[in-house]
Amino acid sequence: MMGLGYDIPALAMRRPAGSAPTPFSPLALSPSVFFDPSQTGGLFQDAAATLAVTADSQPVGLWQDLSPNGHDLSQAVSAARPTYRTDGTAHWIEADGVDDGLLTAAVFDVKNPVTMVLGYQMLSNSGTARVNIAEISKTSTNGMSVGVRPNIDRLQYYSRMAQQGVSATNVASPSIWGDHEKHVVTVQAVAGHVTARLDGAVVIDTAQNLTTQSVAAQPLRVGLGKVTGSIPGAFRLFGLQVWAAEAALPNATQVSDLEAWLASRMGVSI
Repeated sequence: MMGLGYDIPALAMRRPAGSAPTPFSPLALSPSVFFDPSQTGGLFQDAAATLAVTADSQPVGLWQDLSPNGHDLSQAVSAARPTYRTDGTAHWIEADGVDDGLLTAAVFDVKNPVTMVLGYQMLSNSGTARVNIAEISKTSTNGMSVGVRPNIDRLQYYSRMAQQGVSATNVASPSIWGDHEKHVVTVQAVAGHVTARLDGAVVIDTAQNLTTQSVAAQPLRVGLGKVTGSIPGAFRLFGLQVWAAEAALPNATQVSDLEAWLASRMGVSI
């Protein structure tokens, strides 16, 4: 017989002609938590998950983690629950800038390495301190956060661990401001260094004081934060993914894939 250069394993690995590739999913990279507001089946109006979110402008008392880890975000106080919003295409969770916030159980250590990927849009433009969109914290001086200075929409990163004598690192993007538009952000912090990307461009690349110290398990918070300089602010959150210290952090190629995936859901190009 004529040798055609094929063997059974090679044939088995081939996609049928005309078939589509498997869509990318952040779950393939095993995040510690994965929150996607477009998956409305994971949204509930109450913290006990008895009343589903089914329409625009309903409160969110529970936002289920889509990872297998089950680290859900919740808010027991009804007046402090953010709102599910949609324009029919994009989906987001909206904080009112007064008292809205969500948090997980105390399951994350305040230590490096950590990666956070999120999509946001600042709605408020009042205040020169930091609106902490996502943070892992114990007290005002023991935590790390990704936030935005609302008056100029400037991305900021903060970390400190006073409990173990680690002084504050508080760095902001030097010149690229957000103009209160939709943005995709990735922050990666490793021992002594932090990098932040805004819409695919590196805007922070510097040393930080927090290395590998920790203060034991604490909540992941969205909205109102504890760490120094946190102020309430109105914003939209289009998605949040976190790789905490126990997880394998995404590499550069995977970060680009994650950012593109989130941008497509937000209706922006990066």
